[in-house]
Amino acid sequence: MTDSAHHKSETAFGDAVKTVSHDELKRAIRAAARWYAVLQSPSVTPADRQGWQAWMLQHASHPLAWREVEQVQASFTRVPGEIALPALRDAAISRRELLRRLGIVVVATPMAATAWRLKPWLGWQAEYTTGTGEQHSLTLVDGGKLILNTASAVDVRYSPDARLIQLHRGEIYIETAPDSPAQNRPFLVATPHGSIQALGTRFIVSLDGHHTTVTVLEKIVRISPIAGGEQRDLESGQQLRFTSHSIAPTVSAGSYAGSWLNRSLTVVDMPLRELLSELSRYRRGILSCSDDVAGLKISGAFPLDDTDRALNAITRAFPVRELRLAGFWVRLTSL
Repeated sequence: MTDSAHHKSETAFGDAVKTVSHDELKRAIRAAARWYAVLQSPSVTPADRQGWQAWMLQHASHPLAWREVEQVQASFTRVPGEIALPALRDAAISRRELLRRLGIVVVATPMAATAWRLKPWLGWQAEYTTGTGEQHSLTLVDGGKLILNTASAVDVRYSPDARLIQLHRGEIYIETAPDSPAQNRPFLVATPHGSIQALGTRFIVSLDGHHTTVTVLEKIVRISPIAGGEQRDLESGQQLRFTSHSIAPTVSAGSYAGSWLNRSLTVVDMPLRELLSELSRYRRGILSCSDDVAGLKISGAFPLDDTDRALNAITRAFPVRELRLAGFWVRLTSL
């Protein structure tokens, strides 16, 4: 673009901004930030993109807000260690400050290549394990893909009767491949609560001490609690929890499900307490917050290899401060 054309574009943009009220722009920037998080998700769908395009045409403030999101994101991704797209607070702020603090927290640096080790003495002598903050990807013998998230442990057991992944702890991503026509064995993921049968699909299984969570990114899986009874098919874009005896209602997985596969944590309007709980899975120590800030809603993307930078982003963008004890215990409280 020539200097003249660039100047005309900037002038037109400035004139357009003048026609949009402060409240309209504030609402539009919040919405643009959420759309940005959705479109950066690895599970974004054509329907998501169509929804974003429709939103862009709904009001004059929307393209203005989107341009600001893109410009600030681009400027911050060129500066290592800085916050890209600082979070928008609910407090009334000036138009200039509003354009500086665009409704999403994003820390741009991706996770560095993570270490992974075979640790047969950990995780109930599991075949494959990852430590806190580690991830590991491997190709299965049938051509499928398995990714272990932080602090996870699995056994891979292929037999003449079945292709079985036994999840002992943590979280895994599965991308199945067809079995050979001569064998045509079912593909199963087993947890202490039951089994998940893949019907040619991509999905995520997460385990804690109380339940198993399944998120389907493509096609269908079948859930079977270990105690028998109800089975349920789960389709693309859906998520549910189940225990040994029951299956919870099916819910939408959200467009940002599986963002950890890109070595980041992408959230939309997640309460601070819940966000800290997720970040704590990727660091040694304790993260907590006081009740008066626990409900702060945060949207954005955080690198999973540097949770200290994520915490710094939160304290710079929200009215919270960090209390730290020997680097192990971190608590966020109000200013």
